[in-house]
Amino acid sequence: MDPARPNEPEPSDPLNPERADHAIIETIEIATEGEDCDECVRKLRPVLMKISGVQDVIVDLERERVIVKFDARKTHAPDLHDAILKSGYKPAPEAE
Repeated sequence: MDPARPNEPEPSDPLNPERADHAIIETIEIATEGEDCDECVRKLRPVLMKISGVQDVIVDLERERVIVKFDARKTHAPDLHDAILKSGYKPAPEAE
């Protein structure tokens, strides 16, 4: 188990989403900091869309959050957070 991802299931676990024979679609809202213009949307959305399993990304500037729809068999929330950080933005503890 990766200590940075303590909630990630073990690959051998029969209930592990990656062992399912169909897509397991999840939606997550991630609060962000520093994203307050259309330019931010143009930069952040493509970065997240490149991640395997991500199906849709909605950047909500007003509420300062990103809504990501993804296949849990192919990616995990920490991967989405990492991508946001690498793009120059910062996941926030909560949106204002």
